[in-house]
Formats: sequence, structure tokens, C-alpha cells
Amino acid sequence: MKRWLVVLLVVLALVILVSPGIVGRLAEQNMEDNIQWAASESPGVNITTEAYERGWFTSEGRHRVVLQGGRFRNASEKYAAASGNPNLPSLIIDTRFDHGLVPLTSLSRDAGSVMPALASTISTFQLDPGNGQLVQLPGTLFSDVSLTGASNSRLLVETGSYEDQDVVASWDGADLAVYSDRNSGEISVHGTIEPSTFRADDSRASVGAIRIDADQVRTPYGFNIGPGNFSLDTMTLEDDGQKLVVGGIDVKMNSSLQADRANSNSVVTISDVAIPGFGDVSMVMDASMNGLHAESFGAIIKAFRDAQAADDPEMALQTALGDVKDDLQTLASSGGELRFDRFDVTLPQGTVETKVTVEVAETDSGAGFSWPSVLLNMTASIDIRVPAELFDMATMMNPQAGSLLAMGILQKDGDKYIMEAEYAQGLVTVNGAPMPIPIPGL
Repeated sequence: MKRWLVVLLVVLALVILVSPGIVGRLAEQNMEDNIQWAASESPGVNITTEAYERGWFTSEGRHRVVLQGGRFRNASEKYAAASGNPNLPSLIIDTRFDHGLVPLTSLSRDAGSVMPALASTISTFQLDPGNGQLVQLPGTLFSDVSLTGASNSRLLVETGSYEDQDVVASWDGADLAVYSDRNSGEISVHGTIEPSTFRADDSRASVGAIRIDADQVRTPYGFNIGPGNFSLDTMTLEDDGQKLVVGGIDVKMNSSLQADRANSNSVVTISDVAIPGFGDVSMVMDASMNGLHAESFGAIIKAFRDAQAADDPEMALQTALGDVKDDLQTLASSGGELRFDRFDVTLPQGTVETKVTVEVAETDSGAGFSWPSVLLNMTASIDIRVPAELFDMATMMNPQAGSLLAMGILQKDGDKYIMEAEYAQGLVTVNGAPMPIPIPGL
């Protein structure tokens, strides 16, 4: 009995006293791997480790995040020219790591835990405008890194305000839960960012509550699938006496894989956009893609993502188009469907309603690829309905719009002008009238 007690005490001593140093190194390596993963997922975002002091029970790290290059290049150059700062603005993240299979030292701080883990961390944030004068940012990020490398995090921001010369900001807080696992490719985000307001010189902005709910997983083809929802209550922007009000934005997305085919659906609603001198505008879009060849689709997405991260995105994009030529052909010849079951834009003069369907049947790979064959295997339809008041206004502004009636492209139907068109095997039918079109190569 005493022997087993001694063995137990030795094991406990190893876990509590010896393991933290070993696990601390594993936690540091896990952090470095996560940084590389995050950088690869975010073109134009540069993440560097400025300092890391590894202790036996606790470690301290500082990381800097800069938006530069790629799609952020133009904005970065404009900021540098306008501000006169020698460097780009950056986010500084200071993190304390309490590591060990049983991170006892974490109990001395908020949200500490003794659950078995690589590390229990707490991070705070500062903004460097580019001149080295750091500004403390609100919010604390608490994370637990599991033995497998997965991370459970919670970002808490309390109600607060900031004022400096002509800049005034206030916020009602935030609570976001984030789970990520680079090994499985899983990432989920759930939570709310409460309303906030900003004022600088003659510019003002108020942003309503933002809700995020997403559960994504990375596929072997390089893109994510799963549901993702985003909503914004309201937003107001004012600048030089001009005021733009957005009543609300709601985005619901979902995507999936069936064997080697990718499917996705998105429903986007933008409500009551008050445009000065024009009136309220709203938009609803219900779009989907079905049966796309997943491997070629993923290769195309990766090529364009890499182009965004290049020093010259426009030039890189031109190069990417040539690089993905074979993938584009595979995607087209493998068939698929693109649908806009609803694309409605509501203006003060009424609602423009649009429906579009494009289907491409799979092409026999043994016959060789040709774009004319793809066109012959494609069917499409489009249905557009324009309020008479809006079309009459367009005709007054541009008399050439009336030629759409003379050509039969639009027809009067009560208080609307309509176009119902179909395409199949090189023949377009518009409002019942056939209009053959030439297909190159046939």
C-alpha cells in the first residue's frame, strides 16, 4: 500500500513540477504552428513573433499583426501617405501562457483552469498607429489549448469609451466564443458584438449589434464547408454632411460536399438603405451552386487567394488565370448548376425581380474538351420583371432604353415590363421569339 502511495506521489510530482517545462515547449511549438496556419488562411496579413520568454510554469509572448501586401496594399499605401507615419498600423497581442498538464499557475488570474491542457492563456491588445505610441485596446481573450492542439477561446469586451483630441469612440462590449483545430480544420465562431459609435472630425459612424454564428470545417480540397450566419442590426455613416443609413444586413450561408461535388447556398438581405436624394433601397438575394467539381473548384479558389496575397494582385491575377486553365476546363466539363432563385432590388419606384438558372451537363471526357461543347451542353433561363414607373423614368433619362421594347426584349404586362428568356443548344428564346446565336467552332 505504501509503495503505491509513493508511486502516486512521484507521478503527481512529475505532472505538477516536471511536466510544465516540457509541455511549455510543446505549447510554444503549437503557437508557432497556429501562426503559420493563420497567416496561410489570411492573404495580406503578416503575423510575427516579436518576443517570447519561456519559463518553467509560465511564459510571455508578444505578436504583431500587420495588414500589408495583397488586397490590403492600396489601403496601406494610402494610410502611410495620409498619416505620415513611418510604419503601417499594427495590432500587438500580449499573451501569458500558463502551461503544464495541470496549469496550476493559471488559478492566480481570471478564468484560470486546472483542466489538463497544453496551456491556459490570457491575451490583451494594443494598437500601434505606426509611430510606436501604443494605444491600449479593450477586450481580453481567454484560451485553453488542449493536448491535441485544439483551442477553445472566449473574447470578452466590457462597455467602455475612448477620447483623444478629435477622436471619440464608445462601445457596449462583445462576447465571442471561438473554437479552432488546425489538425481537423474545424473552426466555429459564436457570439455578439454590441453596438458602438465613432466620431473623428466631421465623420461619424454608428454600428448596431453584430451577431456571428459559424461552424466550418476545411475540406481536402482547400475550402471550408458548413453553416455560417451573420447579421447587423443597423449602421449609420455620416461624412461632410452626407448621411447613409442601412436598416440591417442578414447573411445566411451553408455549403456541403457530396462525394467529390461541392454545393452551397447563400441568402443575403439588405434592408432599408436610405440614400440621400433618392430614397430607401432594399435587396434580397437567394443564390446557390450545386454539383461543382470540388477538386478543380478548390484549385481555382487557392489560385485567386494566392493572387490576393501577392505584392501586385492585379498582375498575379492575370497569371493565375493562365495557371488554372486546366482546372477551369475540368470544372466546366464536369457540369454543375448556378441558380438565383431570387434577386430582388426594391427602389422607391418598385421592385425589380430577377430569377436566373444556368445548368451545364457533364461532358464526355473521351471526346476531348472544347468550349463549344460546353455551350451545347448548357441550358439557361432568366426572368426579369421591372416596374413600369422605373422603366418609364429610365426612358426619360435615356431614350435609347425604349429600344428594348422595339426589339421585343421587354414586353408590357400590366404595371410591369417583363423579359422571359431561355437558352438551349445555341438557341435563345426571348418572350417567345427565337433568336439563334452563333457559337464559335461549330
